[in-house]
Amino acid sequence: MSTIAERIRELREKKGLSQSEVAKLLGMNRTTYVHYETGYSKPTKKLKDLCALFNVSADYILGNDTNTSNTQIENKPKDLIKLLEKEEYTLNGVLVTPEDKEKLKRIIEAAFWDAKEKNKRKK
Repeated sequence: MSTIAERIRELREKKGLSQSEVAKLLGMNRTTYVHYETGYSKPTKKLKDLCALFNVSADYILGNDTNTSNTQIENKPKDLIKLLEKEEYTLNGVLVTPEDKEKLKRIIEAAFWDAKEKNKRKK
């Protein structure tokens, strides 16, 4: 079983980010972030931000869950728009703002209805 520090380091490395880049994305100095990866301190205040950045659950970082997926495994379809409203997301390591989410919703809806229309014409 890996420690919190090891999990945070592994997640950062999987994303291909440096410690400095992660610290900047989290709005903190590098030394504080390095303390998380070395186990010198725990990321209590930044846990939510780490989860959003790495798209994992707090349970995964804390070692209570071995599944890196932030979503529950279910076979039922999920509404993309509702998912976008529910969670905080990052795109290439940058937190998506509420304004960006609104733009993404409009783009998703437009693409969906455009595809539906094209499929209708094919029949």
